[in-house]
Amino acid sequence: MRRRAVVLVIASMAGAVALPSRARACSSAGDTPHLLDPAMQGIDQMPPTLAPLPAPQITRGKAPEQSGCTTSASSCDDLGSIGLSLQASDDVTPPTQIGYRLTLAAGSLPADLALPGGAIESLGGMLWLRWVDGATDDQEPIDFTLRVVAIDLAGNESAPQTVRVTDGSGGGCTVARHRTPCRGLVFVATAALLLAARRRRDQ
Repeated sequence: MRRRAVVLVIASMAGAVALPSRARACSSAGDTPHLLDPAMQGIDQMPPTLAPLPAPQITRGKAPEQSGCTTSASSCDDLGSIGLSLQASDDVTPPTQIGYRLTLAAGSLPADLALPGGAIESLGGMLWLRWVDGATDDQEPIDFTLRVVAIDLAGNESAPQTVRVTDGSGGGCTVARHRTPCRGLVFVATAALLLAARRRRDQ
């Protein structure tokens, strides 16, 4: 009976050591379509002005983090994102209601990245593109150029601006993560429990 209890304790400890942590849910806001105002189309004839675009913010997919014998995973780990900082102004349309149309000017998009089908509005001056990049630390490089046009409520379009999106992290140096040998921990715990059981039997 005592031996059976020891076996159950060992099994529970081994399961606790090897059990990965629960994945955290991932959520992101969808695109807001840019809708024209028919009442503005006969009044506003001045196109908006789009400032040159700075370098984008790029985040690539990553492998789940390993802490000791616990794997910390998130459903966002495999997502890549590109953040575009957009500054447009118009004589009538407020900046928060200016839309942006994105088209591919050069290069190739990542396999799972699709540009919005129509003009969309930014959120706080930022426009985000997301795609499934893979939950790994070894990503393929990306290099393409986007053409961006600002559109006011009347449908007037700005002169286009281009921005190059490039990330050459694929094939680069990677930092090895220290991993505690889980089998070693299980062995130590098992040996300790067996030794304690033997001492009780000898008493």
